[in-house]
Formats: sequence, structure tokens, C-alpha cells
Amino acid sequence: MEYKSKNVGCQNCKKDFVIEPDDFSFYEKIGVPAPTWCPHCRFIRKLTFVNERSLYKRNCENCKKSIISMYSSDSLIPTWCVKCHLSDNWDAFDYGRDYDFSEPFFEQFKKLKSVVPHRALDQNERNGEGCEYANFCYTSKNIYLSFVSPSNENIKYSRCFFKHNKNCLDSLIIKANEKGYELVRSSQNYNSTFLVESDRCISSHFLYDCSNCNNCCISSSLRNKSYVFRNKQLTKEEYENSITTLKLDTYSGQCEAKDKFTELAKKAIHKHAYIKNSVNVVGDFIENSKNIYHCYGLVDGENMKYVFFGVNTTKDSQDLVFTGKVEECYEFAIGGRGGSRVFYSFSCGGGSKNLFYSDQCKGCSDCFGCAGLNKKQYCILNKQYGKDEYFELVDRIKVHMNEMPYINKIGRKYLYGEYFPEEISPFAYNETIAFEEHPITKEEAILLGYKWKEPELKSYSSTVTTEDLLDSIHDVSDAICDEVIKCPNKGDTKTQCLSAYRILRDELAFYRQMNLPLPRLCPNCRYYQRLKWKNPFRFYKRDCMCDLAGHEHDGKCMNEFETMYAPSRPEKIFCKQCYQKEVY
Repeated sequence: MEYKSKNVGCQNCKKDFVIEPDDFSFYEKIGVPAPTWCPHCRFIRKLTFVNERSLYKRNCENCKKSIISMYSSDSLIPTWCVKCHLSDNWDAFDYGRDYDFSEPFFEQFKKLKSVVPHRALDQNERNGEGCEYANFCYTSKNIYLSFVSPSNENIKYSRCFFKHNKNCLDSLIIKANEKGYELVRSSQNYNSTFLVESDRCISSHFLYDCSNCNNCCISSSLRNKSYVFRNKQLTKEEYENSITTLKLDTYSGQCEAKDKFTELAKKAIHKHAYIKNSVNVVGDFIENSKNIYHCYGLVDGENMKYVFFGVNTTKDSQDLVFTGKVEECYEFAIGGRGGSRVFYSFSCGGGSKNLFYSDQCKGCSDCFGCAGLNKKQYCILNKQYGKDEYFELVDRIKVHMNEMPYINKIGRKYLYGEYFPEEISPFAYNETIAFEEHPITKEEAILLGYKWKEPELKSYSSTVTTEDLLDSIHDVSDAICDEVIKCPNKGDTKTQCLSAYRILRDELAFYRQMNLPLPRLCPNCRYYQRLKWKNPFRFYKRDCMCDLAGHEHDGKCMNEFETMYAPSRPEKIFCKQCYQKEVY
């Protein structure tokens, strides 16, 4: 069948969006209806189920031990520690129930989800020690207050790590770095600090868009350089003298260097997207991929659309959030370790296939509306069926979902083919990643039907303020680890300020080794500062801003592209051809 493009009104934001012929072909191939929400609204809806960074102290409801959890103590979700949840001492079949055709499907699923035990933190059984304060952490070791970490070691206060990072602090979206501090969208760097969109650099500091550099500082757009300071080539001796004058061991010196670097980065030429070893790509931070459209943070992907962070051979899929090693999946958030044909589901993996509307199911196949199952087949609402009975009942349920749809409190209609309603999420909007990607006020959230959680009152009794901290790391004694430092942002809700923070002993050793002063903000406030380097997940059609001579165009370049840099941004954005002409 030959399809044509179709304009559709988004049920949520009421704006028109286009469903392209290849979208219709994809929906037909996997056997699902076309969406009624636009790509951006679908993206935010999935993110309302993803709480990475809002952690709470509470007790495991099984063993009663004190734990750290992404579910607050006032949450109605049954919460078990990772050890209890991973054990064989419970059976999700115990919570199974018959399907009730007198009630909407999502109401029934909500009731099931409210009684099945949930893992306090999303972790697998292959983590080493020191991961008690890490969420979405897999096969890693010594991960502290860090999130989305597959196969990393000794990481603190960071988020979104691809594999093989070691001894890194305060970083965001990085891959295969060692001994790094304040790295953003950077890979394969060593012994370096304050790098943004840079790779394969050694002993370098405050670099923007630099590659394969050694001993460079406060510079941009460098390639294969050594001993460059403020974009000026120096001798080794001149460079070392210049670095000494910065006094990077002091907080005052670091702040001055950071200000110079920020201004330099703003004036630098910006490529419209970070795309490496890839073909036919419209996206950003993409590596080793092909046939990609409107994706971000993708490694080894193929034939993908509307994907936000995917790794390990993810292909032939659309509308995914934080997945890996899956294929032919749609409207799926949090999943990996193999899987295929997983639809409208959350936190499912371990080789699962043919899952619909499922949550926390591992190694399962042919299941519909299930939660917490492990290596099961032909189940509906956690109840076992025979093969023929299962498929017959699933067909009836799909019809029932359309005849008796779930309608949320602001009138949005959820038929078969929609992701879980946001009301089913156990989290408030401002606890989730949705709040970072699409920040709104409490009033706006409630108007849109989201829950909102007031910040918990902090009872920290600080012993020192940041004004009391010594300027140079060389003057700081071990006694600082016994202090509670008051954050100057004083609980600011926009940055989810922790109000106070400590310096851990191995953290202090890291600062000394890296010649770094003590931080003056709590980890959350530092994170929101770092987040400014990352554009929100939206794409805009832009014209190349190059008007330089010698770039094979007369006057202004006429190339067009899609980029995550909004038109209101002040940076000078170049197309791939003009960027390469100027930088290489």
C-alpha cells in the first residue's frame, strides 16, 4: 500500500504534526495504530515515568531495612530494596487477576501496578559495591549520586554515561573517559577538566569542540594540537607558565578561567550537530549509526526515529527513551539487554519480546498488561493463559480499549495505541526528567493534569558556609570531610537545591590529585549549571550562518539543516560543509 503524508492534530497540545509515509509503513509493519499525540508530547509523556535523580530515604517494605529509593515514603507504590526484589522469594503471579470487561484497561493496570513490588532503584544484579545511591545503574562499581550508568567505575555526581568511564566527577553525557571533571558530551579524554564536546584530549582544561589535543587550555575548535593557550600556539615552557598564572588550584582562579572559557565558547563556530561515523542522520550526539531521524544520544543505531538515548545496536524502532540492544520496538522507555517488539512498556528487558503495556518484566514474551514478571509467557494482568486463549483474549482487549477508553481528569482519551496515561506514573512531574526537558510551573503542571510534589523540608544543620572554604585545594585539610557545607542557593526549587552538602574523603583525594578547588554549590545546583550546555530535545529548521569567504559560496551560505539549537540562541551555527572548511 502506498501512503501519503497526513497532517494530524495532536490530542494533547492541539498543534498539527505530520505523519510521513515511512511512519505509516512502520506502524503497519509492527501492527499498531498511528499516534494521536505529536512526537514531542509523546516524548514528554514517557519521561513522566522516568525519575532518575529524585531520591529518598525510606524502609524496604519486605526486609524493613533503611534504603535509598526513587519512590518517596508517601508513595503508594510497594517498594522493596534491590536485594529483596532480585530474590526468588516472591512471585508476581500472586498479584494476578482476571480481565474485567466492565472497566477500562488502564484502570485495571493501575490497580495491578499499585500492589506489585517495585525495585527501589533501577539496578541489575551485576553491580559491584558502592552503588547504593545510584539509579539506572547496571554492571558498574562505586557509583555515587549518579544516574544512567552502564559499565562504569568510580563516578560521582554525574548523569548519562555510555560505557567505560572511570574516575570521573560532575559530568554529563560522556563515553570512555578517565580522570575527568566537568566533562559534557565528551569522549575518550584523560586527566582533563571542563571539556565540552571534545574527544581524545589529554591533560587539557576548558576546551570547546576540540579533538586529539594534548596540554591545551581555554581554547576552541582545535584539532591535533599541543600547548595551545587561548587559541594561541605556545612552546611547552610558555604554556606551563601560562597555566601556572591561572591558579587553577584556587576557586577564584577557576571561576576566572571558567568565565573566559564561557565567553570563548559562545563566540566559537558551532556545528549544527555532533555526528560521527554516521550516514543519513538528522539528530545530535550520534555515533556509528545510519538512517536516523530526530534522535539524540545514539550509538550503533540503525533505522531509528524519535529516540532519546539508545546504545548497543538499537534498530528498526521509534519513540524510545533510554534503551539498548532492541529492535522493532515502539513507545518504549527504559529497557535493554536484548529485546524485540516491545510496545507501550516501561523498564522491560532481558530478551523480552512481543510485550504490550508491561512494566518491570524481564525475559518475558507474549504478555499484555503485566508487571514484575520474570521469564513468563502468555500472561495478561499477571495471570497465565494457554497460547490460543491468550491471543483470543488480547484481540478482545484491544477492541474493548477502543469501546471503553480510559479518559483522564482533563479529558484526554486513551484508546489502544496510546502509551500509559500520565496519571498512572508513580511520580510527580517535577520528580522526573520531563521537568528538565520541558520545565513548567506547578500551576501549569496541574492544569495539564500532572501531579506535583512539594520539596521535602531539609533538616540539615550546616556547620560552615562556602565563604568559610579555603581558596586553594592545597590549603584544605582532611577536617573538611567532617563539615556540612551550606549551599548558597538555599533550597532553590528551580535547581532542586539540596541546601547543604558534604565533601567525601575519596572525593577530596580526587580534587587534590586533579589540582581542583572545592566546589561551592551542592551537587544538584552544579548539575543544573552543567545542563545549560545541553540543548532541549527539540529540532528546528535553520539556515547556515556562514558568510565567510573561501567556502565555495558567494555571500551567505544557502544550506539548510535541522538542529537542536533554537533560532533564539546566540551561537553562530554552521552547516557541516562550512564547519569543516573553517575548522579542519
